[in-house]
Amino acid sequence: MAIKTDSPQITALRVAVEKRFGHPIESRTDFTLLAYDIERVTNNHIAENTLRRLWGRISGYETVFTRTLDVICKYIGCERWSVFCKQLNNEDNKESSIVKEGMSIKVEDLQVGDKIRIGWLPDRVCIVEYVGGRTFKAIDAVNATLQTGDTFECSLMLKNYPLFVDNLVHGGEHCDRYSIGLNSGLTTLEKL
Repeated sequence: MAIKTDSPQITALRVAVEKRFGHPIESRTDFTLLAYDIERVTNNHIAENTLRRLWGRISGYETVFTRTLDVICKYIGCERWSVFCKQLNNEDNKESSIVKEGMSIKVEDLQVGDKIRIGWLPDRVCIVEYVGGRTFKAIDAVNATLQTGDTFECSLMLKNYPLFVDNLVHGGEHCDRYSIGLNSGLTTLEKL
């Protein structure tokens, strides 16, 4: 049976393999070493190109056989693909949740001139002013890449979630996308 390589379960398997391998699989050498390590651990051979297809480095291949996935699952210490998928379904890790009141700020609830304090790890703090539309301007920044005068666009800020912004103008240079608090999210979010 063939499984689509763009499924969430395949993504979770790639993450587990990279964790077992010790770092992200990025270069051709990484794929060669991974193929060798899989064979060493499982006594089953998987071609380097098969792994590159699974990681999306070779285009035109949209499925992978469960036999291949079974071997890769053995590599990460799981009996087989079906068991891995069942474990994913039983995990307590939430991948969705309802955002409660007080944990979000939406632009449609703001007035021009409103100020918001955002903070993220390890010690970043920034006060931004709403200037209209979806645009904010940094008016004070401590230990952050954002600098006073930088502008960006967003429509929603969520506490405990990363902040993804568009059209960041940082130090006079334009950047299409920028993420803030990528690993732990915004630890501080308050309207001043």
